[in-house]
Amino acid sequence: MPLYKHSEIIPNTFLLIWEITETKNMLIKNLKNINQLTLKLSHLKSNSHKLQFLSNLQLMKLKNISFEDLDYNVNGKPELENRYISLSHSFDYSAVTVSDKKVGVDVEKFRSKISKISHKFISANEINLIGDQSIENFTKVWTIKEAVYKAFGFSGIDFKKNIAIESINKRFTKAFVKINIDDEFESYNIEIFNFSQYICSVAIQST
Repeated sequence: MPLYKHSEIIPNTFLLIWEITETKNMLIKNLKNINQLTLKLSHLKSNSHKLQFLSNLQLMKLKNISFEDLDYNVNGKPELENRYISLSHSFDYSAVTVSDKKVGVDVEKFRSKISKISHKFISANEINLIGDQSIENFTKVWTIKEAVYKAFGFSGIDFKKNIAIESINKRFTKAFVKINIDDEFESYNIEIFNFSQYICSVAIQST
């Protein structure tokens, strides 16, 4: 079972990361309601998406959460009855975060094309803030904003206009972010993890 990471970031906020090396049959093993899962898998087009979905379920199982426990709101955000949850995946890794606070997670692999589209989601102030305009830093900014977007839970968000990185620490492993749309305001603390050519950011609502 290639669990890459399982950590409590702050009290009652957990990050779990899975490195996907198994086959579909290996990942579906020991999961509940195989018939329902098989139906869900039939709607996923690619084998990689099926593996990512199943690895997310394996991570959820470690926190005693099953596929049947999930509901989805009108914007497609996964919800639990008494906790917050967020899911992500990218190539060979998947991630789940569970918390008693509003939370979002995003994992992304380093890809050079992010430099070409960075102007679409990074403001001039944020360029000055991050300094080094590297693929790694651009990926960090993207995962930060994607994680905040998932935590906020509403559609129609402009990453450049509505989500603002206010501050980062020296090593760019933490950030503070505000989101503002239609007079709705929220603030998030960000934890950033760098591993194996991937970035994973977790957004936790600030109290």
